Amino acid sequence: MNKVYTAQEVADKLKIKKSTVYDLIKRGELSSSKVGKQLRVSEEQLSQYLKGSECSASSAQSYDHQPESSLLKRDYLLHSSGLIISGQASPALDLLLNQLPTHPDNLPVLQSHMNTYNGLYSLYFEKVHIACASASPEDIHSLIPGIPLTVISLCQYPVGFYVKKENPKNIRGFSDLTRADIIFANREKGSSRRILLDRTLLSSEISPDSISGYRNELVTDHSTAAAVAGGQADIALGEACVARSFPELDFLPVCQESLFLVMQTKNLSTPGFQAVAETIASEPFRRFLSLQTGYDTSHTGEIFSI
Repeated sequence: MNKVYTAQEVADKLKIKKSTVYDLIKRGELSSSKVGKQLRVSEEQLSQYLKGSECSASSAQSYDHQPESSLLKRDYLLHSSGLIISGQASPALDLLLNQLPTHPDNLPVLQSHMNTYNGLYSLYFEKVHIACASASPEDIHSLIPGIPLTVISLCQYPVGFYVKKENPKNIRGFSDLTRADIIFANREKGSSRRILLDRTLLSSEISPDSISGYRNELVTDHSTAAAVAGGQADIALGEACVARSFPELDFLPVCQESLFLVMQTKNLSTPGFQAVAETIASEPFRRFLSLQTGYDTSHTGEIFSI
């Protein structure tokens, strides 16, 4: 009988951290299966990984002169038993991942936690199957050129500033970021918040060097909101839904952004991808999403090509 291991058991066998096991699975180096909501690695899959590691070590020099695309395709995640969806923490994406198991044609799903830019980049190099991205269709097309893409609208949501309750420093807009008494909590490069900020600064002719805290990068809206709530910063840019988790904060709306799922068009007709599209378009999903987050779901489930 083919024995099945948990991630921790694999980590113990290989004498590595449990998080490293998950990284190996995300990169496609270690195949896995999903039992319920838990990842499992069979003895055969573990043996294949160990054999592959030996081969990689013996031929490492041959990779030194390969182009980047070849290196990335070594990690192609189609060898996994399900779909790899990239995306950072998002109530909309979390709800989708929770709903998918109820669809009869669903495949096991592994979330790869990457921001918008890195997710689209990984989709281009076929390291993920679907990228969750908060970006305009024009930006998506520019990052994944020459490949027919299908885009599914997930939701629209407000983005704005997190400030202390009652806005004691009277912050009104992006120009206030340059004030000497203001410390900003920034997001990492490649995130949709950082892209919005940097574009606005450029169009407003505001130098990033004039903003205290601009170089201090955090990796989620929750972390920037927490920095403001905890007094480490005076302002951050993020989505409205997160601000509701912090009673110490007020939210100042700036704009509305869209969240999409992006995939190669050739894959849309396959069962796992169809399950994703049909789940998003279903009335129960739209209703749950709207009730739980307050997001605009008027375009949820709409599909278009770029």
